[in-house]
Amino acid sequence: MVFSNTNCYYCVKLIVRTVNVLEKTETSCVNLQENEEPTLERVCKGLDPDQHLITLFSENAVPVNCRSSLEGVWQFAYQNRFRFRGECNHPDAQIRSCQTAGTQFLITNQKFNITYRKCYGMSETFDGVVEFSCLGHWFVDKNQFFAVANTKESRKDEKYRCFLKNRDDDLYIGKSITAECNTLKTVEKSPERYRLTPVKSEVVEPGCRLPQNFSGDWINTANIDADVFINETHIIETYYPDEARFRRTIYVCREQRDSRVMMARLTVDGCQKDYVCFDFVPQHHNIIRFRKGLAVIQNNFYTVCSWVQFPNRVKWRYDTFLKKDPVPIRCPVAGKFNFTQRGDVKFETRIIDQKMIAIKENYCLSVDYLGRPVDIYSDPDYKMKCIGYWKENLKSYLITYDELDPFSKYRCWVYQRADLNRVLMSQALGPYCDLNQDVTSWNYTEGAAVAVEMEEYERERDQCPMHFDDGENPWSTEENFIKIFKFSYSFWKGNSASNINIGLATMIMAAFTYALQ
Repeated sequence: MVFSNTNCYYCVKLIVRTVNVLEKTETSCVNLQENEEPTLERVCKGLDPDQHLITLFSENAVPVNCRSSLEGVWQFAYQNRFRFRGECNHPDAQIRSCQTAGTQFLITNQKFNITYRKCYGMSETFDGVVEFSCLGHWFVDKNQFFAVANTKESRKDEKYRCFLKNRDDDLYIGKSITAECNTLKTVEKSPERYRLTPVKSEVVEPGCRLPQNFSGDWINTANIDADVFINETHIIETYYPDEARFRRTIYVCREQRDSRVMMARLTVDGCQKDYVCFDFVPQHHNIIRFRKGLAVIQNNFYTVCSWVQFPNRVKWRYDTFLKKDPVPIRCPVAGKFNFTQRGDVKFETRIIDQKMIAIKENYCLSVDYLGRPVDIYSDPDYKMKCIGYWKENLKSYLITYDELDPFSKYRCWVYQRADLNRVLMSQALGPYCDLNQDVTSWNYTEGAAVAVEMEEYERERDQCPMHFDDGENPWSTEENFIKIFKFSYSFWKGNSASNINIGLATMIMAAFTYALQ
């Protein structure tokens, strides 16, 4: 806009931030010749885009909902570089901005409180509660600004303030100490700075216990590999989105019947609690399978854990918790195979190509325990540990663990025995197998990375027999254990099994002699 004052012209640029806040920037006096027309191009050509913005607050402000500006409960430590040195950190200092859903008093959702506490040795700190009403928010790149008005202040220069937080790390907030927003450039350089620690607004007493073998550290493959800690009464889930800080949700065991567990959920922002039902499958290997119902506000098991609360899709499968430090188990597929592969991310050899010369003065050819030479081609390119398998929806699933995998340490596979000596497998892109993935899936449209077709290739001395388990009963014991044979033939009638003593060294020697034959 162009304004004139006698012979001067001014260019003013107004930016509407919210219904209650405007920001403006303007030029100095511009003098024009008598025959020049005061157009925007002539008057505004000297407008500096980097000039400080002047903040305008509405005197008859209309408060807006605070949820988009600030939502949650935090304990905070703060510093004000113009009033005192150091950081005031009191355990009872708290910011509380919680919304009451469905309330008829909308004003309760349009304000928040900051409770200050005096810190020992800092004379400029004080005890008091300041109540702010929200005037709206806006974004400049990744910086989020929001304006507030002190509901108990009548002086205009003390009534209005601006806050700043960054979407990448919203645990630090900057605040202006005057009624202007141009003093906030970054959170770190703000006149007043808050360091926030999320807290939960309620304490829920547990009313049941989870199975003891659930305790430990896990990852949730259904929530971007969130970190999960489980003890007898609590599930604490922390996930890390691509933007902003971590988010933490706490589940408290309230009531359990059959495989269903009703848990109180303390939400990410800590303002409210609701109730969620988990339907657990007994743990097997390094895996907990579960499905989660819809969140409801009622504290009633028959409502929360009603079967209709679980999403009733045509196709569904259980979500999984995987052990963070898994213990390898016997693989459901074993043997020596030749394979062909097809996919977007194929297996590649890791043997160095013929572009380097390796010189070793005391090199000696390695041999195995039978004296046969072992060459570098016997070293595998990939080593993956089997940590769990099961059968679901007529498909066999396998989870492997590879510490050297740069994309995901955990990989999900779909596998199937196609013939007497032929096995089909499909590897997923990550630790979770898509519902549409089967043994022939090979590209991203079905969530797969590569599909392999394996045919048994055991040579005479490989001693690698084929083994296959479709995972129908993942709780069965498939490891190798010592078995005690009790003989009942007539030759042994005079010698009971308890009277037979065979030395362990004799048994080992006999087995070794048999292996050499």
